[in-house]
Amino acid sequence: MAEEFESYNSVTLTDENGRDIEFELVDAIEHGGRKYCVLFPAEMPAGERGNSEPVILEYIADENGDYLEELADEDEYDEIYGIYLDAGE
Repeated sequence: MAEEFESYNSVTLTDENGRDIEFELVDAIEHGGRKYCVLFPAEMPAGERGNSEPVILEYIADENGDYLEELADEDEYDEIYGIYLDAGE
């Protein structure tokens, strides 16, 4: 996992209904000069994660601070998800 993420175990995201949901950071991936966070809901048992796709968000650090952003398209998600799966083997 990338050094800047080593101190993070979880992150709280707000869904479209305004509800806060805690996610566990399970991996951070650097690819193509960009950084991504792989997240699963914190209440999801580790044994169930193999049957579910994670939330993958891009990590951005700029003059506005550090934040997570949704991926631009499904192809980008599929590429990063594939890297995550390959790393787990």
